[in-house]
Amino acid sequence: MKLTTQLISICLFASSACFAQTPRPSFEAASIHTNVARGEPVIQVTPGSLVIRNHPLFYLVQWAYDVTPSQIDGLAGQMDNRFDIVAKAPGMADENQMRLMMQTLLADRFALKVHKESRNMQVYAMTLAKGGPKFQESTTDGAFVLERTNPVILIAHHARMADLANGISGEIGRPVVDATGLKGRYEIHMDVSPYLVKPGGGDGQLDVTSILFTGLQDLLGLKLESRKENVDVLVIDHAEKTATEN
Repeated sequence: MKLTTQLISICLFASSACFAQTPRPSFEAASIHTNVARGEPVIQVTPGSLVIRNHPLFYLVQWAYDVTPSQIDGLAGQMDNRFDIVAKAPGMADENQMRLMMQTLLADRFALKVHKESRNMQVYAMTLAKGGPKFQESTTDGAFVLERTNPVILIAHHARMADLANGISGEIGRPVVDATGLKGRYEIHMDVSPYLVKPGGGDGQLDVTSILFTGLQDLLGLKLESRKENVDVLVIDHAEKTATEN
């Protein structure tokens, strides 16, 4: 379950004319290998360096274009192959710059071709509940990191509201729009043990619906509101299942 195991945005859709005028940013060096060991999915961003392990192409596209899972049209059949990427960027490139470089890498190595469409669709707006947020802004610089202590404790460091919205979207299958107005990075701690249900005395299962529509408000001071909005959707025109050789 994505939200309970992984709390998981500058999304640029540049025109071909823009690309013709400005070279696409790219990594100085990058290797891509098919992951055979599995293990925990990892994404580690440090200035000038990117390491991704055990993620499918779908997630690579999601991360590169900084969109929620529900904003990608295509790649549904390409979830089995998982990849490890180690990339070095020029200078001390930050996370936003490396997302653009990842777009270039996906185009070069997976022959990825995409276009943007605006679609009117049902979304959830993530807003502040009465009383405001129940978490603090990060006091140090750094990229988003998820810390897994146990199945019912979720800790995220340097998390944007977009990171939280992405994780929620993956759970409910609908775009989640950040309408909190919070622009920084935050330290988030969630103990979801109150939402652990043990049917018939068996192993506990998390009540995801309660977490999303009650827990978010109780634990984080956030709430979801259903509404209809125009949403940018990334349409996959073409993508290879495996990367070209390093």
